[in-house]
Amino acid sequence: MNKENQKIWDKHQEYIELLSKVNNSCVFVAELCVSYWFLSDNFQIFGYDPQIIRSPDITSGYLETRIHPDDLIVLGKTQRKLMEYIKTITIDKRKDYKHIYECRAKNAEGNYIRFIVQQQILELDENGNPWLLFGVFDISPNTSPLEHAKVRVINYKTGEIVPFSIVERESDIKLSDREKEILKMASVGMLSKEISDKLFISIHTVNKHRQNIMQKMNTNNVIEAINYARKLGLLD
Repeated sequence: MNKENQKIWDKHQEYIELLSKVNNSCVFVAELCVSYWFLSDNFQIFGYDPQIIRSPDITSGYLETRIHPDDLIVLGKTQRKLMEYIKTITIDKRKDYKHIYECRAKNAEGNYIRFIVQQQILELDENGNPWLLFGVFDISPNTSPLEHAKVRVINYKTGEIVPFSIVERESDIKLSDREKEILKMASVGMLSKEISDKLFISIHTVNKHRQNIMQKMNTNNVIEAINYARKLGLLD
């Protein structure tokens, strides 16, 4: 963390750490799409390895490994749509909104349970765009089955609930035969080097295909893309 970021973190650290201890929630602070600045030890209730959780990298997809695959797809799409929506709000009000998700994740015993995530923007960048996020994971008191993720956007200053749709036209997703082939290999755990050797193409070409796949499927990482492709039957 550079000096400027450290100064910003010092402003929030005491409150964040106290909150994680007082209410026993799973608390995180993340620099958007870059890295986690803070992850509380309470994430162990979802079965996360404490050694890995203490060295968090937002690009690794580790936190996503225990979230239900269908809900993970919804979360990825919702995050992107939320960022687009935030940009339509005047800069002085962009930090007034709380994003609430109810999803399924495995607990320490490996069983899916309902949990609630509340997120809000801590800091904006120099252009007024979301930069630093604060979030709280809690086990939902509602134990009834959850068929799909639920999303709400609330202005916590006015109490206004913002209508928010995450529906997209899945039929618009078109993968080439090569992209499907690479995605299938990735779905069985093959790395880029293994795929390049198998297909007699360069690693650069493999990674370019992977980037194209994520862009077409509007996903943040290959794990999301694989889960989404399975849902659409693209890996059959």
